[in-house]
Amino acid sequence: MWLAVVLFFFILGLFVYYDTRKPHNFPPGPAWLPVLGSALAVNKLRKKTGYLYQATGELAKEYGPVVGLRVGKDRQVVLCGYEGIKEMLTREEFDGRPQGPFYETRTWGVRRGVLLTDEDFWQEQRRFVLRHLKEFGFGRRTMSDLVEQEAEQLVQAFRQLKFTGTCVACMGMIDAFGVYVLNTLWSMLAGIRYSHTDSELKKLQGLLTELFANIDMVGCLFSQFPVLRFLAPELSGYKQFIYIHQKLWEFLKAELDKHKQTFKPDELRDFMDAYLKMLSSEQKKSSFSESQLLAICMDMFMAGSETTTKSLGFCFLNLLLYPEVQQRAQAEIDAVVGRDRLPTLNDRPNMPYMEATVLEAVRVFMGKTFSIPHRALKDTELQGYNIPKDTMVICNFSGTLMDKEFWGDPEVFRPDRFIDAEGKVVIPEQYTPFGYGKHRCMGETLAKSNVFLFTASLLQNFNFSIPPGTSPPSTDAIDGVTPSPKPFKALVTLRPLPS
Repeated sequence: MWLAVVLFFFILGLFVYYDTRKPHNFPPGPAWLPVLGSALAVNKLRKKTGYLYQATGELAKEYGPVVGLRVGKDRQVVLCGYEGIKEMLTREEFDGRPQGPFYETRTWGVRRGVLLTDEDFWQEQRRFVLRHLKEFGFGRRTMSDLVEQEAEQLVQAFRQLKFTGTCVACMGMIDAFGVYVLNTLWSMLAGIRYSHTDSELKKLQGLLTELFANIDMVGCLFSQFPVLRFLAPELSGYKQFIYIHQKLWEFLKAELDKHKQTFKPDELRDFMDAYLKMLSSEQKKSSFSESQLLAICMDMFMAGSETTTKSLGFCFLNLLLYPEVQQRAQAEIDAVVGRDRLPTLNDRPNMPYMEATVLEAVRVFMGKTFSIPHRALKDTELQGYNIPKDTMVICNFSGTLMDKEFWGDPEVFRPDRFIDAEGKVVIPEQYTPFGYGKHRCMGETLAKSNVFLFTASLLQNFNFSIPPGTSPPSTDAIDGVTPSPKPFKALVTLRPLPS
């Protein structure tokens, strides 16, 4: 009996020792508790600050710009400084993506898609996606046509608001852009354009909003503590995660089935057709499958509507708070474009202040976010610290986009920071919202085009201001995968034509 007790406590002691011991020369950070790791310390700071990005930023103030953590089973390194972020994003040793339930459950047990895959599989699929999206508009004139078409539809939708006799209406801004942003990408992917009144799509976007508000870029409880999938499926978020992805998968599968009915190998209409043709080709590699096509569409559907829509939300939030920025942008639009036609992407080179406003809107939004997590593919080092194989490495973009030492007044919405003395747009190296190198965001061109043209088209036709009798909207955000603005309304006024 005593021997069994002694043996039990000996084994327990060994477990505690090894479970709380950090790897040699691992980046500094909070102490690791048995099983939990640094989860309690991070959660305490998150509750205090309200955001995960600020919690890790507080840790960086204490431990330095490279912070070492362990949350449940996941060993993590958070980079909060420009030098570390740039080094990690440009080194092949960190080209991996995390493994585990969170990253595999979303595609039913096997990592698929292009956002969370790596190595040869990722390279083959990313290459195919970029090549064929370019053929169907990505980076060419046809992409401009799609964005310009959606900008026109957006302006028409705003014109249909219930304006009073004084040409004034009140508009909730959070849900104003999502469908139009999605259409610019989905037209290239599947040749489909959705109506902003589509009930099924609105329901799906509502589910995605709910999902994004309840998980983090670094995972969630059921991924960091996998046993919770079985012990507490609702509390850990696992049940909701499965339900929402199942609904999204069913939605995309129905669209693909419709596509297959009219598919003609010699008349490719969009990306789906190009992928279906590859599936029937003798050159098809093992990484290609119908499930992979659906996973790519899911990645694009989620990412395409998430970040760009929130960038627009933060953009118009700040245009309400900084009316002088709005007025200056409108003066430039009137001088370059006039009022007889809508702006186009061809006008962008002649509209530096409008372009700078886009850069500033993206900075303000992405300065509250993390990068998509990377994974060390082998034992290596970073900024003088040892990084064991399979460690998750993630960038806190607040460290580059909201750095007071570099930007001076990062909390202020000031497009002028991107314009030099000659009036030209200048983008500093520390501007990192789209990443670096091979993992630079595939949707950068489309995202910036959307924010530019949607904003310019609306400002050409409307004034946006804080509704009378209400407080200015808060710049606080709702935390989640990426923070989103809190719901706010704008007083929308038709701009009178110049006399």
